[in-house]
Amino acid sequence: MNEVKFGLLLTAGAVIGLAVALHRQRALGRAGLLTVIAATLAVSASLFLTQ
Repeated sequence: MNEVKFGLLLTAGAVIGLAVALHRQRALGRAGLLTVIAATLAVSASLFLTQ
């Protein structure tokens, strides 16, 4: 795994972690949390598999 893919995984984890933190503080609803997770995973998978 090269550093681009590693960075992509770290960034996706950070985005999902931030969304979970916002959800726990009640600043982001459940639908928003699920949308962030789904979009992040879709984009990450797309970029990860095309490199």
